[in-house]
Amino acid sequence: MEQSLLTSIDAVVGDGRATISADDSVIVDIVKETIRSGRTASFYLPQHQAEAVKAWYWTSERIKSSNIRVVWEEEKARIRSELGVEVNSFRCSRIECECGQVYGGFEFLQQGVREHGVDAVKAVFEMKNTMLFRANPAFRAICPNCREMLGDLE
Repeated sequence: MEQSLLTSIDAVVGDGRATISADDSVIVDIVKETIRSGRTASFYLPQHQAEAVKAWYWTSERIKSSNIRVVWEEEKARIRSELGVEVNSFRCSRIECECGQVYGGFEFLQQGVREHGVDAVKAVFEMKNTMLFRANPAFRAICPNCREMLGDLE
């Protein structure tokens, strides 16, 4: 391992985060077990590991029953113009609030910008070698119109 990689790992661990290095199958099994257990965790995976988990997780039954949809081009354009975040492929649940507001991809990223800052949100979409994979996320959507707590997003 080169020194700069070890320095990066040391900085991540020094910030209180764990780093795991193992064969692909071991990492994929850890993510699967986390999902099955119901525990919440974020994994920063290489594309091939994330694709292996997604292929296992997204069964045809789960796809049919989920409310996750591809974010439309018009919504991506709004995200770019109003939030300043460049997005490519992006999926999100859509929840309708009692006030009539629909909470979708734009509102999800808008809430992310409020909670974490625009630079953090941009950084997720700018990762070239990494896919953020959230297992059992504990995320509560908040209606930007009436501030009502909405259902959990998948």
